[in-house]
Amino acid sequence: MLSHMEKVQIQQVLQALIADCDEIQAALVVTVDGHLCAMQQRENYPLERLATMGSSLMSLGDTITAELRLGSCKNIISENEGGIVAFMHVNSALVLVTLTVQKNALGLLVAHSRRCATDLLKILGA
Repeated sequence: MLSHMEKVQIQQVLQALIADCDEIQAALVVTVDGHLCAMQQRENYPLERLATMGSSLMSLGDTITAELRLGSCKNIISENEGGIVAFMHVNSALVLVTLTVQKNALGLLVAHSRRCATDLLKILGA
């Protein structure tokens, strides 16, 4: 389980992510069993439900890549009419979920999310 200090630091990393990339509308860190650890958003999105769905989606991605012997699942991208959602493993226990409403911002979303995941790993001592 995350300590109070780790949760505070995770929240700060998510705030920096939102501040550094105008295209990212929301970011959250969830456990692989669906519990919301921290979130930051520009608008009001139903992020609590997204936490559960994100963990389920990453579990499905892990199962698919294992079945196909493609190695570990690093991320899952959901491109939609209204934007893009990226689901990315931080480590074996946590998932980073990021959202943009800019349909042409996939590269920015993934690049900033990967950097954020690396920053989160530093906090967690991995």
